[in-house]
Amino acid sequence: MNTTACRCPIRWRHLYAMIEGTRYKVDPSRADTATSLLFRAWCAGCGAEYTHPFRISAAHDQAA
Repeated sequence: MNTTACRCPIRWRHLYAMIEGTRYKVDPSRADTATSLLFRAWCAGCGAEYTHPFRISAAHDQAA
């Protein structure tokens, strides 16, 4: 994984975080959450690290 800016046509459209070996879909958040303080998130399209606050998606879906 790299830490450059997202190179996808629609930036940061699909994000995921790996939590205890499980891949979760996450969404941007206005403020830090416990999840964003403890884990990292990445763009599912290009692999860029998302360095802003995020939360687990409200749908609680696992990213494919």
